[in-house]
Amino acid sequence: DKESKSLARNSENNMEIVCVKVDIEEPKILQSPERLQDEDMKTADEDGPVGNNRQSLATVFRLAALLGKKNMSLSDLSEEDRETHVQELKLCHWFANESRSVPPISDDEMVNLLINGIRDVILKEIQESPFFSLITDKPVRVSDQTHLPVFVRYVGESAPKVELMGFLPFDENYNVDRQASNLAKTLTEDWGLPMSQCRGQAFMHLGLGFQSLKKMSLNFLKTYPLCVVTPSESCGLSYWLASSVPCPSVAKMLDVTEDLLLFFDESPCLEEQLAQAVDGLLNVPREALEEFPETCCSKWKKREDFFDILADTLDGVLSCLDAVSSSDTGAKSVHAQVLSTALRNMDFIVTLVILRNACSPLRNCSTVFRCGNPADILCEIEKIPSIMETLEKMLENVNTVHSTWFEQAFQLATKIAPEQVCFSEEAGSYDSPEIYYRENLSIPLLKSLVDEMKYCFSDSHLKGLSVLALLPSCNPQPILPESTDKPFSLYLTDLPEPDAAEQEITTWASVWREKYQDVAPPTSIAEALAHPESKSHPIVTLLLRLVAVLPSVSMECDLMKTTLNDIRDLFKNTVCRGSRVSHVMLLSHCTTLEKLPQVIDKCMEVDPESSPCLSQVMEALQRLKLDTRDHGVKPAEATGASGSSEAEELADGLVKPNKNEIKPAVAPGPRTTVSFYEPQLREEILKELWDSQFFTVITEQVVDIDGELYVPLCIRFLNKEDIQCEETLAFIPFTEDLIDLAESIETALSEKWGLNMEYCRGQALLSVGEVGACMRAVSVAIAKKYPHAVRTLSSALSLNVWLAKSSPAAEAADGSALIGRLLHWLTEDAERQNKLEEMIVYVFQQEDRQGSDLSDRLVKNWEKSHDMHEIMVEILEAVMLSLNELKVEGSPSDRQQAAHFLDSIRTFEFVLSTVVQKNVLSITKRLSQSLQGKPLDMLLSVNTLPDVKAALDKLKSDLDVHHKSWFEEAVTLASKLHVSMLHSTLLEPLSEFYKESVSMKVVEHTIAEIEDLFSEKVLDTLRCLEIVPYAMSKVETSILSGLVFRLYKEDLPDHTSLHSEMKAWKEKWLDPLAGYLPSTVLDTLKASQIRSFSNIETLLRLQVILPFSRRESTFKQGKRSLQEFLQQEKRSLTDLHPL
Repeated sequence: DKESKSLARNSENNMEIVCVKVDIEEPKILQSPERLQDEDMKTADEDGPVGNNRQSLATVFRLAALLGKKNMSLSDLSEEDRETHVQELKLCHWFANESRSVPPISDDEMVNLLINGIRDVILKEIQESPFFSLITDKPVRVSDQTHLPVFVRYVGESAPKVELMGFLPFDENYNVDRQASNLAKTLTEDWGLPMSQCRGQAFMHLGLGFQSLKKMSLNFLKTYPLCVVTPSESCGLSYWLASSVPCPSVAKMLDVTEDLLLFFDESPCLEEQLAQAVDGLLNVPREALEEFPETCCSKWKKREDFFDILADTLDGVLSCLDAVSSSDTGAKSVHAQVLSTALRNMDFIVTLVILRNACSPLRNCSTVFRCGNPADILCEIEKIPSIMETLEKMLENVNTVHSTWFEQAFQLATKIAPEQVCFSEEAGSYDSPEIYYRENLSIPLLKSLVDEMKYCFSDSHLKGLSVLALLPSCNPQPILPESTDKPFSLYLTDLPEPDAAEQEITTWASVWREKYQDVAPPTSIAEALAHPESKSHPIVTLLLRLVAVLPSVSMECDLMKTTLNDIRDLFKNTVCRGSRVSHVMLLSHCTTLEKLPQVIDKCMEVDPESSPCLSQVMEALQRLKLDTRDHGVKPAEATGASGSSEAEELADGLVKPNKNEIKPAVAPGPRTTVSFYEPQLREEILKELWDSQFFTVITEQVVDIDGELYVPLCIRFLNKEDIQCEETLAFIPFTEDLIDLAESIETALSEKWGLNMEYCRGQALLSVGEVGACMRAVSVAIAKKYPHAVRTLSSALSLNVWLAKSSPAAEAADGSALIGRLLHWLTEDAERQNKLEEMIVYVFQQEDRQGSDLSDRLVKNWEKSHDMHEIMVEILEAVMLSLNELKVEGSPSDRQQAAHFLDSIRTFEFVLSTVVQKNVLSITKRLSQSLQGKPLDMLLSVNTLPDVKAALDKLKSDLDVHHKSWFEEAVTLASKLHVSMLHSTLLEPLSEFYKESVSMKVVEHTIAEIEDLFSEKVLDTLRCLEIVPYAMSKVETSILSGLVFRLYKEDLPDHTSLHSEMKAWKEKWLDPLAGYLPSTVLDTLKASQIRSFSNIETLLRLQVILPFSRRESTFKQGKRSLQEFLQQEKRSLTDLHPL
């Protein structure tokens, strides 16, 4: 009985969330709510005490939505209302065990039920309104599918409201009639919107692909004549109408301008630069400009007078973009260049000027409807017929007007970019460019404007707007008996007593003229509805509520625009598991999420049987990051990443600026070389160094000490126990004077530490960026003076990691450094790694094997990874999901760190550079792996080098094809992960910029670095690894003896006996009875009778100290760890000693 009441109570408005899948075949709609409820009832009847809890959850969710809409807690309600809701909760029936025939409630289904509850409450408020209008805005792309945001506008209590109702799946290529029918079915049947109460519809249809929206709109209008078509006041009328023009050049221009607005909206600094650059170019006196409450930028955002402002200030906009592109670096500079090029394009300029002129009759009308007061709107209504007439005359005289417009465009283009005035190939196929633009732009544009004005400003719409005359501020007039112009004539069927309307309106006019003549009258609909007089004039109140829902009437507090911006921000910032549109839907109704925990607590209090099910609900909310109690912030706030400036100030030093190298800003004045060690310790270390005789030099990444830059100078040697050692000898003051820097390094080694540079047998550098370029030049100078000190790769990094980090393409180098820090941070902590592995399982739930393989490839030492970029591309979605959850978990510093990382990787620049590096470094992957292997692997790598070089050369010669493929891969990945990108219109020029700035630089750097690191001398050194017995047994050649003699003649203790010694060495190890064959250099040095082979022992000692030689298990760090010093929060010269 209790369940039956619950079912009956919930059956009216319990609507299932839309899951319409738009296919080429027949779309599928979920079962109707009534059928689902019948099945639930049947299950309960057949199974007795076993059933499902969906209906009870619907009640709980609906109550949370109701409290959310009122923004009240249960305790804030009156005692009577509170008791009513508590009784509803008591009537819920909870099942301890789910039926086998009814699957348990999944997270997705729970989200759907919650959204249904929100919709039910909105529908209830609409019933109380009792009218509403439908509004759609620009579509959003989610997982390669287009979704249309649908809003309802109605009057709640006394003020107009706008609520997001949901998202309609949409396919621009689908059959127009069928899609129109499907969309209407979703709105009416699945969402339950009572279209008989709809009094306005504003569907933004963008060109030919959105004809099904117009078709649906006309179908609604045919069935419900009062559902008048209007524009939306969310943007200027000109912009709204232009968006529906079926001209590719107009669509392209609007896309470019949208990106332009987003570019300047990125920071207040950019907005200020733009305002300074363009305000002076407007045809408005400076004094008047200062009185304007809004800047040029803010008017742009509202798209008022948009085409006029842009045409008048194009000079200033371009100068601002050029300044940004020349002064900034990275994505901002590239975007500024792309936008600057697009704005100078002849097609853009012609389209802008023609749009400006064609829309000139709408100029005042556009602003009035966007932000005018009701009196202004009433005045503008009277001008609508003349505006339409003007547009029609323009169309009749298009030859004349177009000629003038084209001349204006040509003059502007000549002024802006005289060297770039050229027309498209299509324009060349006509008798003249002027004719081309007349036929393909001016004529279709004017036709579209005429049609859209008739479509958007029908007689019914204008009659509806005339109701605004009833507002007290509009001086309402009594209705004379002989009058034919009655403001309520359109809505006679909506009035409870139509015959009494004239008398009540006359009384209403008299009241405001006589009773309140000395009082300022209400100026808005909300104020009028809240006024006490409204209660005694029900017909007037109803008429005002009717006109209040029209999408064309501007709303107080710019509510429609604010709502749209909030939704766009949510889409931009939301990273989540499951359906993104559902997540955004819930976050846009975040007050429901805030009230849900208290409703659940109350339900568990009044009915303990609900605890198991509702506990699972709370767990699901936490899992989906929809439980606001854990964070102490609203969901909408939680979706935005913390500012990177805060993250970069973390005390743990993990967060670094998005640059992988400090720029060489060198303090003036003399600085001294310093060391970890005081004189006494240096003496002990010196004894070890002298015993070694040979050594190699490694310059580490530059380090900041007391605000000044120093280069850590390390050497590698073999001590008398035959243990590989590395010691940090000094910190050399960095200077851009390369001669001075080289001398400082040599002085520190030879004079301060007493090392003979003639015994230096190799060098490696680990600095990158501008400092790295300086260190390369120093390395070349040292190698020129000491030919044996040849530069090689350092085994501290894999070849692929070095190639990525040392790239001269800043985007690639910074991205690689970021990947290294991010993956290290995620995998150094067990809980964070578990979170990442959990997300990998979630993302690859359909491909278990691939997910398992990726989890297995998570390593600890990413510096030696050979496929870091490949892994990153594969797990990028899982990484984003992990960071999104980690930014609200753990310590404040960990949260900020996660938020900073998430903000950094959610850029197209990062995605593209990672994809490019992945593809280029796939060619060098095997070489990189071999160089980190044992001597045999390194020896065999020499043979693969020619193939690697050939493949890289081929890659460069076919770069156009490869880059196009890489760019498309990056666009696909970025789209999948909802990373913000420029419109498709600008992607092609953006691709060209990135081809030169990223792809070409990465490929050329890889080729040059391979050539530099693997000179013939280095390759001969690698070939000498054949001396290791195991390698010798696999790759025996006759050149080894000659190689060793040529390379190390001066170092061998008895070079005259080398050939005989080499022969004996081969006989010893190639003997079938030799037994165990040492496979590493150190193992070979420990072999028996090694002292009998003095020349070979020396060769092995030389091999083991080379920078590319891998660190064996017995590797010994210095007495003080450089890494520990680098990780200190503060590094001071007081901790070091002058050398």
